[in-house]
Amino acid sequence: MEFRILGPLQVVDGDREVVVPAGRLRVLLAALVCNANRVVSVSELISYLWDDPSASARNTVRSYVRRLRARLREIDSQRVFIRQRTPGYVLDVDDTEVDLLRFRSIVSEAYGTADPRKAAELFRSALKLWRGKPLADIESEALRRDVAAPLSEEHTRTVEARIDRELASGAHTELVSELTALVERHPLRERFWGQLMSALAHGGRQADALAAYQRLRTTLAEELGIEPGPELRRIHEMVLNGKIPDPRRDHEEDGAPPGPVGGGTLGGIPAAPPSPRQLIADTTSFVGRERLIDDLTRWLANPSARRLLVVSGQPGVGKTALAVRLAHRVAEHFPDGQLFVDLHGFSSTPAIAPADVLLRFLRALGHPAELIPEDLDERTALLRSVLAERRVLLVLDNAATADQVRPLLPGTTECAVIVTSRNVLSGLVAVDGARGVRVGALTTDESTSLLSTLLEGRGDVRDEDLRRLADACGGIPLALRIAAAHLVTRNEVTVSDLLEDLSRYRLDVLTVPHDGHACVRTAIDVSYAALSEPVARLLLSLSLLPTPEFSVPVAAAVGDCDLPEAMRLVAALAEANLVEERGAGRHRLHDLVWVYLAHRAGQELSAEERFAAARRMADFYLHTVISAGWFVRREPLPIELPTRPDTIRTVPFDNLQQAVAWYEAERANLVAVIRECERRGWHRHAYVLPIVLCSFYLLRKHWSDWEETHTVALRAARRGNDRRAESAVLHRLGALFDNQGRSRKALDTYRAAIDIARELDDPRLEAAALTGAGAAYFSVGRFFDAHSCYQRAVELHLKAGNPYGQVGPLVNVTRLHVARRDFAAAFASAREAIKTAMAYGSVNHPGIAWLNLGEAYLEAGYVDEAVEAIEQAGRVATMSSDRDTKARSLNLLAAAEERRGDMLAARRFRQRATLYAAEIG
Repeated sequence: MEFRILGPLQVVDGDREVVVPAGRLRVLLAALVCNANRVVSVSELISYLWDDPSASARNTVRSYVRRLRARLREIDSQRVFIRQRTPGYVLDVDDTEVDLLRFRSIVSEAYGTADPRKAAELFRSALKLWRGKPLADIESEALRRDVAAPLSEEHTRTVEARIDRELASGAHTELVSELTALVERHPLRERFWGQLMSALAHGGRQADALAAYQRLRTTLAEELGIEPGPELRRIHEMVLNGKIPDPRRDHEEDGAPPGPVGGGTLGGIPAAPPSPRQLIADTTSFVGRERLIDDLTRWLANPSARRLLVVSGQPGVGKTALAVRLAHRVAEHFPDGQLFVDLHGFSSTPAIAPADVLLRFLRALGHPAELIPEDLDERTALLRSVLAERRVLLVLDNAATADQVRPLLPGTTECAVIVTSRNVLSGLVAVDGARGVRVGALTTDESTSLLSTLLEGRGDVRDEDLRRLADACGGIPLALRIAAAHLVTRNEVTVSDLLEDLSRYRLDVLTVPHDGHACVRTAIDVSYAALSEPVARLLLSLSLLPTPEFSVPVAAAVGDCDLPEAMRLVAALAEANLVEERGAGRHRLHDLVWVYLAHRAGQELSAEERFAAARRMADFYLHTVISAGWFVRREPLPIELPTRPDTIRTVPFDNLQQAVAWYEAERANLVAVIRECERRGWHRHAYVLPIVLCSFYLLRKHWSDWEETHTVALRAARRGNDRRAESAVLHRLGALFDNQGRSRKALDTYRAAIDIARELDDPRLEAAALTGAGAAYFSVGRFFDAHSCYQRAVELHLKAGNPYGQVGPLVNVTRLHVARRDFAAAFASAREAIKTAMAYGSVNHPGIAWLNLGEAYLEAGYVDEAVEAIEQAGRVATMSSDRDTKARSLNLLAAAEERRGDMLAARRFRQRATLYAAEIG
């Protein structure tokens, strides 16, 4: 039997071609042949059979396999060609029975043959197996894209290798006709051009060889905007110097065969990893720097050397705009993705640590979050490994230092990196081989061109006006844009008026060398002066926020106005291009505008006004967090919550999902607000906010935010001499450490919380800490101590008149009974926990209690009861946005199906759990 895919699909038995039914059976057979002797998962097969598979696709695949087996059994009843192997099927054949495998075997032998004549014969023998385009008759776009196209590339590379050997064998003039036809079919394939030039030169046709080079150079310039590669330039230089290119050089440097394109699953092609496309939008009004961009485009498109570009310049000069435009120009040369990050190197917001950027990049590139190490060096090494075989462009915007960039650099020349910074970062140039480019101001002509585009709607602006305004703004793009926005939004203001204002607002600063802030500050002064008084006052108030990103309700709070008025004022700022719209009702101040406003607010707002605005901001966050917290945590807190001032309007929430969505959107701001409260000495805000937020951090597994905010809270509670709050914070830090597997530290922290609770004679506070300590003892296998803690916690909660408080210990003690194999006690405690949790409206405890009950049933051997309880846990977890319990429920359902012997269903649940875990990180 012989299976052929190097052309239309054929199955041949001796001298007879076997008829394979058309349609999807043919697609199925083609997919299996391409992967002969390798298991193809059912999921892969589905992707090749259907663009939009139905829910019954898996069953249909099984049906197709049965029909295909039957057809092949008619040909040879003694063999089983298609075997079931987890997680799919395999075509079990000898390598000699598949033309693709025979082709690769012969090609591999040819690459290992030193004699060029013999190698050329082997390559010719391999190429004779090809009968046309691979899989030409298969009706599957996915197979043609993922298999046929790479196989065609493999064929072309083999032709190149065969010609190299023939040239080395002394064949020159006889190859010219074939190579002339090949360069017509592959006009951008430089290796064929190099072979043609060598053949022509060896045949004494140096002029034709030089003409061929010029043809290629023109084609590359017109099509791609690049120059020929170094090997073509080497051949060209040799011919120019009257030397004959060495035809043996190429094939001697080939080494081992390059292998199947893509590295090897289906037809040698692995499942495609994600190809992130993170570049921000290119500006539509970009002008100037054309020659620089053309030069950098050619340089970045050439992978022969390390491509690390550092774009530096003064604030507002357009570094990011240049980098983004350049990235979009060369994106096609990096088909495996483009990554973008703002490093916040020059921002009031703390710079993003390299470890955090590496985490983002690795996840974007498809690496499972749970497999990403914590260590910075290990993450750096992992990123380089992930990028080693891929062509990815990285844009690192707003870097502060070379050390912030170095851990993010790929290790191969296949990838490229563009860095922007206000600093030159000469260390990257000197040590890391970066190319440094300093971006200067626009010329007067370029500035007037930009202004003309921005002021398209103003018919009263003359060319002379544009030139004078361009000169006044010093060619700084940010200044030009803000000035134009001022004119666009205020039709009654003329260019002369604007120029007069510029003269009053420290125009001399525009001429000061090496002072980037001065240039931008002057431009913002002009735009600010054009704002109405209410809009300008809100803008000043926004500068008091601890981060530049904000929502309209936050603007209303700091601006001391109602929500409709805030919406109107923020819309006016967005139209003036002084804030950026970020979507979902969120906005952001440009960092330079933010710095400028902070300085101006110090001049124009009194100390009392600045204090009041900042306090309104802190109160808004505090009471909105408290409002949202009731949906995440229904039980009362162990501390007294402050009363909301009548003037503070919080965000209204109708359900848990809205509360969690708000928390997620404000995560970074909440951390910054807590730090700002600590800086200002507002101790109560600084510890109440984290205590309320703890339930959200637990629900969403935000460990780093949890630790950072509670470390601040602990300092604030101690400085405020609030022992009750100190115990509450220590309890929550203990829970964090236990969740992170730092059990010894968790126990020490819980003991400190318990000691304070006993000192205060507060049974409720002590019971909460004892519950946590019990969980930590359980984690280290000290079951007796865990049980004592849980038992005492329940007693203390009941003594304190807090029956809800016993839910936590009851939930936890179920797992303790399971670990002790006391299933009767486990069933009883779980049911009691469910009943109590439901009675008091707990958010996440019911799901956990149902899950514990399911686990107890499963361990006891009651599989049907276990599945029922676990499914209920999953439903409750979905409603409560409890991602951890949802993920655990999927894994437990997989374990239950394994107990039942249904491995297919188990595998399906495991896959869902894996996908869910990757999604939530």
